[in-house]
Amino acid sequence: MTPDAIRSLCRDRIESLEHWLRRLIDDALSETYGDYFSYTDSSGNRLLKKSLVESVASRRATEPGRYPRPVDAVLLEDAIYIVCHPSLYHAHFRLPLQLAFPDGVEEARTFLGRLLASRNHLAHANPISARQAEQVLCYTGDVIDSLKEYYTTLGMNRAFNVPTILKVTDSFGNEFTRSQMSPVHDGGISMNFSDRPDMALRPGDTLVLEIDVDPAFDPETYTIRWASTKEWDGGDRASPVVTIPVRSRQVGQLWDVQCRITSKKDWHRMHMGCDDFLMFHYVVLPPINAA
Repeated sequence: MTPDAIRSLCRDRIESLEHWLRRLIDDALSETYGDYFSYTDSSGNRLLKKSLVESVASRRATEPGRYPRPVDAVLLEDAIYIVCHPSLYHAHFRLPLQLAFPDGVEEARTFLGRLLASRNHLAHANPISARQAEQVLCYTGDVIDSLKEYYTTLGMNRAFNVPTILKVTDSFGNEFTRSQMSPVHDGGISMNFSDRPDMALRPGDTLVLEIDVDPAFDPETYTIRWASTKEWDGGDRASPVVTIPVRSRQVGQLWDVQCRITSKKDWHRMHMGCDDFLMFHYVVLPPINAA
């Protein structure tokens, strides 16, 4: 592989690790503590250190569209601090990380900490050594595999263990997590932007949407299908990323964009024959020069 290809692969793996750790932190701590960023015990002791909470709040205030939830503003070093906090590790993170770190929290802190220098080099376009690249690929792979195994086991205990959409990113610069969306149909999710002037579309615009499906599921085990009642020309309808050229046929007070996730099993969670469903609504205004 070329140095550029290695750097790109390492960046992707670290970003994937950050995604997994944020999910683990939010799932584990919100269930027990609610708003764990502001949680204090009966003696007034914080769950998370004040400096971390303030840094997260500052990032969200600066870029609210990029960080819709506090956990989205958690950096890799923050995530390592949280999961490797001794009391939190033993109470919440030992089992999910056991496959990667069978010897416990000190092992986790050591190996996760070795990734920080490489992450910083990659973030600032500085070179990393072949040894650092090996560490990134091996250590992130160990953690991600451990978390996949953990979430797969959890899923087996659910009535319906199916792939679902966790997050949507759009070309307006927004990120929406599943918890921010409204329920629709028999377990799907939706958002209505038709009353948002800042998200109005016109013919000639291009709308891009990207979904993040639960990474515990291999993409080879399900299909993605984008659609609309007012169809558009072009674009890959089977990709996590869809690019939609807006045309006159989409003009109206309520234009829908839909996405269906369908596993390759012979049964499906939803009555419509799929396992998850997303619908976004937009207003598409007439062309500016329209009479």
